[in-house]
Amino acid sequence: MCRIVLLDDHRVVMESFANLLATSGEFEVVGMATDRLSLEDMLKTRAVDLLVTDLVMPSVNSTDLIRMLKGQYPTLAILVLSGSDDPAQIRQAMQAGANGFVTKTADKTELFDALRAVATGRRYMDTRVILLDEKPAATVVETPLTEREAEVARLILDELSSNQIAERLFISFNTVETHRKRIYQKLGITTALGLMKYALQRGAIRL
Repeated sequence: MCRIVLLDDHRVVMESFANLLATSGEFEVVGMATDRLSLEDMLKTRAVDLLVTDLVMPSVNSTDLIRMLKGQYPTLAILVLSGSDDPAQIRQAMQAGANGFVTKTADKTELFDALRAVATGRRYMDTRVILLDEKPAATVVETPLTEREAEVARLILDELSSNQIAERLFISFNTVETHRKRIYQKLGITTALGLMKYALQRGAIRL
């Protein structure tokens, strides 16, 4: 049984989420906090495996809080559950140490998948959220690929497997396979070797 503490400034949201978790048989909510002080008291006095926290709260700087908690409780898994899908805020939370992010529009299956992932030491990123790549683009030629497809294509060229790409981009294996299929269709190729030939003939793939 995974022991969970919830942090959100809307108690009704926490109570609804706690009721949802109670249906799983896998998760136990051992505390609900609406501010940083009450959260810290809970973590000091209760055995907690996973924190589910909102990202945007008027009285809490979530990024600073996540960084502080990871310093004090290195084994504590942290899943951000938020209505915000701002890439900059999400990136900051992940860089601070959050193990995963899922939007509040996710369904029950997605929520449970996210919880299971971070509870077992894996990272999870809601596939509706597109994180911007901060790396500078190289000299490129235009392609029919979207930015995400081009990013996946670059990793394929780096000889990463679909599982490795999923881990790198915080997306699911099936999502990677869908991107791979669309890349091959758009470029008129059928294999990773064909992708390499395409890149060699036309220059770097647009990132």
